[in-house]
Amino acid sequence: MLKEFRSVTLGIIIAIIVAILVARVLHLTTLDTLMTIMYFMGIALSLNIIMGFAGYVSFGHAVFLGLGGYVYILLVYFLEPLNQLQRAGFGIGALLVSVIAGLAAAALAATVGAAVLRLRGAFFAIATIGLDFTILYLMKAIVPELNPDQFFGGQVILPADRIVDKETIFNAFFIATVVLIAVNYYIRKSPFGMGLTAIKEDEDAAEVLGVPTTLFKILAFSLAAFFTGMIGALFSLNGGGVDETLFGLNHSIDMIVMIVIGGLGTVLGPIIGSLIYYELYDLLLVHYPGVNLIILGVIVAIMVLFFPEGLIGILRRYKIGNVRLRDILE
Repeated sequence: MLKEFRSVTLGIIIAIIVAILVARVLHLTTLDTLMTIMYFMGIALSLNIIMGFAGYVSFGHAVFLGLGGYVYILLVYFLEPLNQLQRAGFGIGALLVSVIAGLAAAALAATVGAAVLRLRGAFFAIATIGLDFTILYLMKAIVPELNPDQFFGGQVILPADRIVDKETIFNAFFIATVVLIAVNYYIRKSPFGMGLTAIKEDEDAAEVLGVPTTLFKILAFSLAAFFTGMIGALFSLNGGGVDETLFGLNHSIDMIVMIVIGGLGTVLGPIIGSLIYYELYDLLLVHYPGVNLIILGVIVAIMVLFFPEGLIGILRRYKIGNVRLRDILE
């Protein structure tokens, strides 16, 4: 019977992906709503690679979101070939340009990773916040000098001839989200993922047992940065420009909250967490403006104190007949 349930996680993931496509085809909601949902999924799944699997909490992960956004917008603003590329292939072109932005974010993560990943716990979290502010101030200093007549305070607004249509951005977002889900699923099943889990449980013991902890941490950090940069790029493209708010710590908090609600170190956790968080965020922002963040904070505090494994972690404690949900929910 257990074999019959092995594909439950994959089935739920496919159902969610199909639901997004159906919602688009039948116009059940706006493209902006669907892209916001995929944005939340994307940043949660990205952070899950380093925080969920490896256990390194990054409070400054928005640095890669902001860097990816700036790189993409500046590339299509100044380079006409890339402006033309982003319009090609029903979203494939925009996805390719976002890959360049993601590579820039990954390069930063790989460069600083060897240093900041020597730190653990709160020290690593503080170091990532410092990195976020460092890159933010560099952007605020450099970007206005690139075009003093147009870029004020680091804000870059794309002119009309460099903005692509919503359907193109949706297609790029959708492909990026599917790839990111697949990467998380693969990591969960792979020796690499097992190594990250060992690091999360006891890094010193993992190293003694032969896990190349430094290499694995840098790879996880770089992968997380790469996908966060891609999502930041597409998010900025959808907004028609970029500014310093993309480096805001609120974006990092969003990522952490979604993973905590859904379940750390699982594939379904960030996906389910992002869907719940989207509904909570939208509901609270509309009905309780000004105190919505306080309410969210209380919810997260309750989750951390009483349900640290998140929603998926709670479900995995139970059985359906003779089948443990721990064996089929990943």
